[in-house]
Amino acid sequence: MITRFNALLAALLMACAFSAQAAQGDYTVEVLIFSQSGYGDGAAPYELMDANSPPPAIAESSQPSPYNGLPFSQLESLPRDRFQLGDDAARLRREGYQILWHGGWYQNVSTGRNPYVRIQSGDGRVDGVIKVDRGRYLHFKPDLLLSRSAAAETASPRYRFKQSRRMRSEQLHYLDHPHFGMLVIINPLR
Repeated sequence: MITRFNALLAALLMACAFSAQAAQGDYTVEVLIFSQSGYGDGAAPYELMDANSPPPAIAESSQPSPYNGLPFSQLESLPRDRFQLGDDAARLRREGYQILWHGGWYQNVSTGRNPYVRIQSGDGRVDGVIKVDRGRYLHFKPDLLLSRSAAAETASPRYRFKQSRRMRSEQLHYLDHPHFGMLVIINPLR
């Protein structure tokens, strides 16, 4: 009886170890992009873009699929109940900022080729891609075209937000631009 129990316990421990090993590199990525109302009005634009010029890599990007309630699969949208930046979004709104895009996704981030994730707001103010890579640290690489007003409203100038930032997981990061801001948190999937 004890031998059978030990064998069962050993099998269970091996399954848990295999599951933890398989989950290595699985992360949730949450991004909050907001307009810094009034700030940077006198600043020279960062790479002011022609309204028709798309950011690179849109053709090679993938849109996260809707979350289906099952265990994580590559590039699935993060359900709103898993968002961590909701309080930050509410505080920014109270302080007069405009939330341009708030979303997230599940992703297996490997040290090899990782997909570009397509980011697009319904009103056309945000369009582009974000890539997350992993080396010793996580590397967050947005390449976005941003506009202060909806595409349908006016021929508002579009600005390029292209950066590469080394990040640690489970820490809130802020990326800055004269006209926009971005909060990012990347967490290991648990």
